[in-house]
Amino acid sequence: MKSNLRILLFAFVAMVAMGSVVSCSDDDFGPSIFDTNDYPLDRSVYTFPLDTFIKKNFLEKYNLRYIYKLQDIMSDKQKNLIPAGYEVSKKLAVLTKYLWYEVYEKQGGEEFMKITSPRIILLTGSPSVNATSHTETLGTAEGGLKIYLYKVNSLDENNIDHLNKYFFHVMHHEFGHILDQHHSRPQAFNLLSNGKYDPLSWGETHDSLAAGKGFVTPYAGSQAADDWVETLSCYIGNDSLQWQRLVGAAKYEWESNDLSNPDSIYALLASGAHPDTVGYVHEVSSSSIKLVRKVIKRNANGYAALENGKWVYDWPSGIHGDELIGQKLQMVREWLQTYYNIDIDVMRRDLQERTYVTDADGSFIVQNGHLVNRLVQPSEEDPSKTVMEKLLEQIDQYESLMIK
Repeated sequence: MKSNLRILLFAFVAMVAMGSVVSCSDDDFGPSIFDTNDYPLDRSVYTFPLDTFIKKNFLEKYNLRYIYKLQDIMSDKQKNLIPAGYEVSKKLAVLTKYLWYEVYEKQGGEEFMKITSPRIILLTGSPSVNATSHTETLGTAEGGLKIYLYKVNSLDENNIDHLNKYFFHVMHHEFGHILDQHHSRPQAFNLLSNGKYDPLSWGETHDSLAAGKGFVTPYAGSQAADDWVETLSCYIGNDSLQWQRLVGAAKYEWESNDLSNPDSIYALLASGAHPDTVGYVHEVSSSSIKLVRKVIKRNANGYAALENGKWVYDWPSGIHGDELIGQKLQMVREWLQTYYNIDIDVMRRDLQERTYVTDADGSFIVQNGHLVNRLVQPSEEDPSKTVMEKLLEQIDQYESLMIK
């Protein structure tokens, strides 16, 4: 069963664009929104190496504050949150540079990242659970200024799917909102699934049902703005196998049914003999089973209509999800090229090669149905160390400057 996830956005920048925020004409604005006085870092504290890396690679280069020490003033006081650990904060810092900033900068240029970068990235060690809706907030963005990342203490470079789901998918998603605020998505995109969005109960929709409706994730089905950035972030961040599975599921229309008598249903599932059991179970109770299944044509009595001994699939909504996702992706592709001179396919390939292992022909290596995680493989620069360990050297090099 897929966990219900929720990502929130507060559109402060939209207010600015509408003129809701006004400044006095004689205000003297400097090049930075932060105090630009160069305060020396304390070389006696154990966080000095990471603090130095952050200052040189984020603050000085992009005018970005990368905050991993929990601050009450920036935290949601309605939730029980704990700080991010130092070691995992180091890992996420170098990975943010390697798998986000360097990838976009390679395509869009350094000036592009200086202009579009958020001004604050705030790490929190614990998850952000929404008790009333039973959902989990993976990340939030405020007006293109701040990005909050949660659950940082669970970071594990050995689990690339977890990294992508809880961190880099969120980064691409929230950054997509920022880019959309600079140059609005085409109005035609908003019409592709007009009337099909469900802002209230999207969290109860399962992956296949969403895909069949033309949404890359259930959350994409909440509203057009998130449909846009989910399409962008999933295409960039999902590996080729994951994307193929998504598009494959989107070729069908799916339905969810509550079926009674679990014992008999399990027997049918085991036998594979009953057309109505085609699909997958997503919830079991003492009285029923919830089954997600492909929609098939049925006769007047409700039984599956077989043709030449095979089930015939149906699209009663008239929506072909794979075609619709293809249309949405093409709009994203053209928009990035037009406004930011970014080739999303080239950028995606660069990101994938940084994340996964390729063979001599440049093909991604598949093991047990998954691409091989490059971060934990030997580095080409120094085979005695993994790629992750080499990345961390960017921080560890400053240990020699500490006062112990």
